[in-house]
Amino acid sequence: MQLKGLFIMSLCALTSAAPSPGSTIVKIVNNCRKTIQLGQLSNNQEPQSAMPIRSGKSKTYTFHGTWSGRFWAREDCTGSSCQIAGAAYPASLAEFTFRAAGGNDFYDLSFVDGYNLPLSITPVNPKEDGSSKYWCGAPSCDIAPTCPPELQMRENGVYVGCQSACSKFGNPEYCCAGAFSTPDKCPMNRYARVIKNACPDAYSFAYDDKESLYQCSAPAYVVTWCP
Repeated sequence: MQLKGLFIMSLCALTSAAPSPGSTIVKIVNNCRKTIQLGQLSNNQEPQSAMPIRSGKSKTYTFHGTWSGRFWAREDCTGSSCQIAGAAYPASLAEFTFRAAGGNDFYDLSFVDGYNLPLSITPVNPKEDGSSKYWCGAPSCDIAPTCPPELQMRENGVYVGCQSACSKFGNPEYCCAGAFSTPDKCPMNRYARVIKNACPDAYSFAYDDKESLYQCSAPAYVVTWCP
């Protein structure tokens, strides 16, 4: 897209303004053509009001010590649909846990509960060791997967997001629940395969850890919507 230069500039800015020891910076970049409403939720706080970020602009957050939470974004949303990400209002997620096992950060792109916009996560100045793509890798989904017609959510006739098969059908096999609640009993289903084929780096179903969970040690991360 036309705003690639913004991403390069954001990396340079973060490099020159490293966080204080024990803190982690997350910079959100809107590379989409429209204004996005950014949502954020951590494991120990109430949902915050959506934050508008205009096309070509960004917002920076600083987290101190251990923090676990998620970000999502929407275009053209109003009211409660801007505030929530989940079965009722599916959205692509950027998920983080900072300063976890071994003092490392864990992060992923998740489409498990549905999706809408493409996105990416890029570590800044990571402690790379080259051992695996999942150590300090940069997961990216450049184009959101095509949503099967039966999972499409629409508002006033306009497509706004793709439900998960679990939330749509409530089938234990799709939800990895009940008799299917262990990895060996809940393999990738056909709907998850559509996601994985289009965006190999993203979580496509509950037990997709092996191919979708990244970890790193870095002072900052850039989340780009519409990379």
